[in-house]
Amino acid sequence: MHVKRFASLLCIALSSVLADNSALMSALKQEILNADKEHNRLESDALQYDWVKQIIGSYSTTNTNQLGDTQKIDTFSIVLDQPIFRSGGIYYAIKYANANRAFLNLKTKIDEQSLLKEIIASWIDLKKTDLLIQKQGYLIANAKIDIERKREQYEHGLLDSSFLDQALLSHNTLQKAMLDLQSNRYTALMAFSNLSDSDYSTLKPPLFAIMDAKQYLEASLLVAQQKSQILRSEYLKDMTIASYLPTLSAVVGYYDTNNDLYGRGSNSYKNYGFKLSMPLFDINIAKNIEMKKLEYLKAQLQEKDTKRSEENFYKTQVNTVYLVGQKIVLAEHDAQVYDALLTSTNEAYSAGEKTIYDVETLKNSQRAIILDKSIFELDIQRLLVELYARMNGEL
Repeated sequence: MHVKRFASLLCIALSSVLADNSALMSALKQEILNADKEHNRLESDALQYDWVKQIIGSYSTTNTNQLGDTQKIDTFSIVLDQPIFRSGGIYYAIKYANANRAFLNLKTKIDEQSLLKEIIASWIDLKKTDLLIQKQGYLIANAKIDIERKREQYEHGLLDSSFLDQALLSHNTLQKAMLDLQSNRYTALMAFSNLSDSDYSTLKPPLFAIMDAKQYLEASLLVAQQKSQILRSEYLKDMTIASYLPTLSAVVGYYDTNNDLYGRGSNSYKNYGFKLSMPLFDINIAKNIEMKKLEYLKAQLQEKDTKRSEENFYKTQVNTVYLVGQKIVLAEHDAQVYDALLTSTNEAYSAGEKTIYDVETLKNSQRAIILDKSIFELDIQRLLVELYARMNGEL
């Protein structure tokens, strides 16, 4: 059966509780995420204007007796040495800053969706454990019925004690498994509480449906981030090349010197003009440029590698969803078989041909099978949330 048959069982339905995904996160996690976003914004803004040089102001005072008499000299200056043309370097610096902003935004988005994925996954784990505990309760009930049956048979001499002993051991094993499940549930609850301030029992996270491979790859955050990395590497390469080419700078300065020797007083003046400069020799110029070119090439190769990894990840998740879907089909079939058996057993019980033990055992087994179906559906959701968390705008 094709996997999309199971997707139809999982129609997308967002709860009003989750209209704002931030409601899922704990206040502390949200504050940390907001701090990361603000840091990225400030870093990107600073980088965008990094090519604008500082206006340097300085003041110095010295005492000297070089000419026999002590003199005090106070000097104040304001200087600006601002490149206005760097053979394309300024243009590429701005482009690099914008590419870096996009890269950091994607990184933050990936972190945010990863956190949301953890919250939803922990919620699913809790719900699954609740169902497993219910199922275990039915199995324990059947084990108790089996003990009563074998005790009666043993007391009537129909079975030896080994059969009763085996039934008691099975019941004991199921009880221990129940304790393990309860321990697992507490661990899952604490994991959820670490991530969210919400009451998990009131939340109804979205039900995810299968998307096609093309839709997944087009929305892949990892692929988008790698594309952004290509742009960063390209502009960084261009900036490196431009740094070895001519630079035209505007130079402006204001100087004020106060010399008290012989009452010379103060002397202030300005200078302004242009400066043309470029490196005449750098032993590492070829190596530096080649390294940036290799980084650019590596980024392009990594994009292809990321696409292939994402394709394979999608195929793996979808194939696993398909196999779990097959378990759902088997559970549905078994539930129908138990339904027919329960009907005939009830009739036989009414006719005095079966005992109440037979009826109760089949009821508990049918309930356990029905829970299996719900458990498998949660398993599918657990697999799909891994896909949606890697897609832009899906969580």
